[in-house]
Amino acid sequence: MLKIWRRNKKDFSDEELLNLYLKSGEQSHMGVLFERYMEMVYGVGLKYLKNANLAEEAVMNIFEEVMEKVKKHEIIAFRGWLYVLSRNHCLMQLRKEKKNRKQDSALKSMYSTAQMHPVVEEENNEKRTNRLKDCLEKLSAQQKDCVEMFYYQEYSYKEIAEMKKESVGKIRSFIQNGRRNLKNCIEK
Repeated sequence: MLKIWRRNKKDFSDEELLNLYLKSGEQSHMGVLFERYMEMVYGVGLKYLKNANLAEEAVMNIFEEVMEKVKKHEIIAFRGWLYVLSRNHCLMQLRKEKKNRKQDSALKSMYSTAQMHPVVEEENNEKRTNRLKDCLEKLSAQQKDCVEMFYYQEYSYKEIAEMKKESVGKIRSFIQNGRRNLKNCIEK
């Protein structure tokens, strides 16, 4: 009887597992690879999010993110790439949480002000919103797109750069110049 020798997936290197996944699309290859570094990803989550439940949730979200992002990036050292991806994911979570807290605070403030002067406050908000929309339309196409993606859709500089196939520095410049132009337009 002829025995066929098969390597256990756990014996494959990171690069081999990554290449197998990219060629076959079989998730079990990524599962083995991700399992190797799950504790590291969880540790990054704990470090930045300071909450075990949020860190566990981050691990699951990062795994889903990894499945797609490995197809789009050339990865030389998986462990380092995964660490950076995990850190960025956690920082984005913190940024969203901070933004939500600010919005809640702003809504509470607006609500209390609106109770004192409901008609005046509503007119002022409507005027500001309309003025902002008008000024956004006056920006160059690149500035407008980048400002909307960054502030309204909450993409990072890097994500916008990847989508637009531009350098991060150029995207940062579009956003900063767009923000300055908006400020000047609104103040007129």
